[in-house]
Amino acid sequence: MTSADVPGPATGTAPDGEPEEHVPGGPEERGGAREPGGPAEPGNPVERAARVPAGPSAPPIRRRRLGAALRRLRLAAGLTLQGAAERLEISDSTLSRLENGQGRLRRIDVSAALDVYGVVDEELRTTLLNLTGQIRDKGWWQYYRRAIPEPYADYISVEAAATSIDAHTVQLVHGLLQTEDYTRALAEAWRIRAEPLDVDALVAVRRTRQRMLGGADPLRLRVVMHEGALRQRVGGREVMRGQIERVIEESRRPNIIIQIITHSAGAYSGLDEPFAIVGFDNPLEHDVVCLDNLTRTHFLETVDEVRNYASVFDQLRAAALSPERSALWLADLLTKMES
Repeated sequence: MTSADVPGPATGTAPDGEPEEHVPGGPEERGGAREPGGPAEPGNPVERAARVPAGPSAPPIRRRRLGAALRRLRLAAGLTLQGAAERLEISDSTLSRLENGQGRLRRIDVSAALDVYGVVDEELRTTLLNLTGQIRDKGWWQYYRRAIPEPYADYISVEAAATSIDAHTVQLVHGLLQTEDYTRALAEAWRIRAEPLDVDALVAVRRTRQRMLGGADPLRLRVVMHEGALRQRVGGREVMRGQIERVIEESRRPNIIIQIITHSAGAYSGLDEPFAIVGFDNPLEHDVVCLDNLTRTHFLETVDEVRNYASVFDQLRAAALSPERSALWLADLLTKMES
């Protein structure tokens, strides 16, 4: 299972333990309108929970990747860590922390580094500076930082910047395709690890994430789903009927492709491993693979790792029913549930 699919335990913390600021809504940035249950309304219990001070966290993946890009540029310029730090008038330990994603990079810092590293390509400079601004901006999910685990928040920050996701699901319907009833049933099953307030927040987070599938520039989503995910009666018969209807409805969007792997497919590559390949148009943000379990989210970032999973995804698509046959299979499953 992945963070995209399962609501997690309430162990989230705010990045760097920074004081709460106004949080811009994610869907508004993509042309969507805020709805009740999206980013918290001022004064409601979810927002009050979000204002509880939190401790430090591990460096988010996008900050680590920005630091890595700056390190590559420094090495390309033939500068040692100490030499670059001297020219930037900072300590080499500070520069090392920044390159490892352990410090906040301001646009002025990145601009100074690019000058020192001799980067004159205006497109590259603009891309890096824009990425710096995006990383520093607080995302809408920060409203819920006390209700969602830190790895889930880190995944959402990556997903929010993505232009495409290729996902394989085994036991559960992908989070971006889940109905509220389905999500709530999953969250209720985690009640031993989450308080009732957190269930409401998790449902709201899931609903807000799903707005990426609409708007003027929607996320491109391809999902290969094992039929077991649709036969597992999460929440009961009525909940699953509504969930199957949602999957059918979403499959009609031009930016979404859904394929079903039936039990008759037998053994195939990737049979037991759910994963998501998150893609970006930004050339500085290479595609990343997201793996997840009950305690952590793990990102695979090397070119070879991503390429391997892309190959597995192609094999999964070949083992699955075509999108057209998958639509017929879903319609038949729904008919059988209604009879």
